[in-house]
Amino acid sequence: MRRGHAFRLRQAGFTLVELLVAMIVGMLVVLASITSMLGTRSVAMVGDDVNALHQSSAFAFRLLGQQIRQAGYIPIDPTEPLFYFDANANRATNLAGERAFFAVKGGEAAGGPGNDSLKIGYAPNPNYFADCLGQAGRGAGRQGYVPTTPSDPGNVRLITSEFDVVRGTLRCKGSGGDTPKPIVDGVERFDVMYGVGTPTGGDHVARYVTANDVANFDLVRTVRVCLQLAGSSRSNPHGRYTDCDGAERASVDGKLRRVYAAVFALRNNLGAP
Repeated sequence: MRRGHAFRLRQAGFTLVELLVAMIVGMLVVLASITSMLGTRSVAMVGDDVNALHQSSAFAFRLLGQQIRQAGYIPIDPTEPLFYFDANANRATNLAGERAFFAVKGGEAAGGPGNDSLKIGYAPNPNYFADCLGQAGRGAGRQGYVPTTPSDPGNVRLITSEFDVVRGTLRCKGSGGDTPKPIVDGVERFDVMYGVGTPTGGDHVARYVTANDVANFDLVRTVRVCLQLAGSSRSNPHGRYTDCDGAERASVDGKLRRVYAAVFALRNNLGAP
């Protein structure tokens, strides 16, 4: 009798119901852990995208601002004592494709909203001789501007920086004549508007227009740049944003989008009365 009772005690264990309950509780715990992990990962990826977009926009605007503020620069005294730029219209700029001096030019996206293009021009100055890629302009038979001999007739007298977007990458082509180099990725829109003044309005901006509506780029006083950037992850479902035209949009592919805008004043107004 005692042997049988001891044997039954040694064989005692969980019932089937207890095992099922334990398995369900365990699966719920695992499921909660996975859900929490996925949520944390999604938040982390969105945070990474936000930081990346902020950094990209800051870098792009820093470079754009540097170039736009230089636009139209001509030395105060073009002949004495350093001869950095010959203001005589009969003298060529020594830059292929840009025979005449200019400050800013623009190209409007074809077929509605899209990516515009922007080109900046300015004369070399004692402190800055480089385009957006850090290159000095190259003239025929020369490797660029030689600041030690500014009156050399072979020196390039115009530096240019041209910005455009190809396959989602904002690029810049300098007056060095090389292939355009990438600046930032994830660009869905590069929109440029021009603040123009009246022929007798001095520095006053009368209105903002597209490149197609600028009758005389010498009257441009400010340049407004809008960048729409998209993140690399798809962790932001049903996200919303306001585009460069001020319209509210929904993200249908889960990508985080941010729109950044900045206005840059031209310090050198070629058309100022």
